Amino acid sequence: MRWFLIAIISLSLGCKSSEEQLPILSYTINNSGDKEYYTISYEEGVFKNQLGQDFTTQNIQGKIVLANFFFTRCPSICPPMRNALIDIAKNVLETENFLLISHTIDPKSDTAEVLKAYAEATGVSNNQWQFLRASEEQTKAQAKQFMTNFRPNEDGTDFYHSSYVALVDEDQNIRGFYNVLVQDDLSRLKKDLNRFLN
Repeated sequence: MRWFLIAIISLSLGCKSSEEQLPILSYTINNSGDKEYYTISYEEGVFKNQLGQDFTTQNIQGKIVLANFFFTRCPSICPPMRNALIDIAKNVLETENFLLISHTIDPKSDTAEVLKAYAEATGVSNNQWQFLRASEEQTKAQAKQFMTNFRPNEDGTDFYHSSYVALVDEDQNIRGFYNVLVQDDLSRLKKDLNRFLN
């Protein structure tokens, strides 16, 4: 009888851990110290993709999204980040409910034409990876939604920005942050992404 109880307890604990949900991370703390949840949104008429098309909240509804901030002239962390995201995109079956979003933080240099060429060089379809541009002010406001920021460095050749990507669920909630330059984080991202896509 004792072994039967141990087996039942072990089984129930195993089921509980496998069904454990990722927390919702898109929230702010108000003046009372309480969490105020919000969802990721894209205002109409603000962002355009590499094809010059408008990009709004409607584009991410019902999709699992990976989002990051970058710029095409980046000499430091962007190339390895790009390689990691290409690898992820090519290992996810092209499906309507998965989307990569990269926001340029250098809209003056990253014109629609530049972003289109950059996108084509990834070998990933436009349906699966959107490269977005808006004004610097609007991009900073979007970065705030993703709990990140950026700024140009002193000599103007680079920007200080994060190597993290955000995982957003189909209800536009942030469910995880991952440094794609760290192998453990990249492995965790792939595992969590598969959990949502499957």
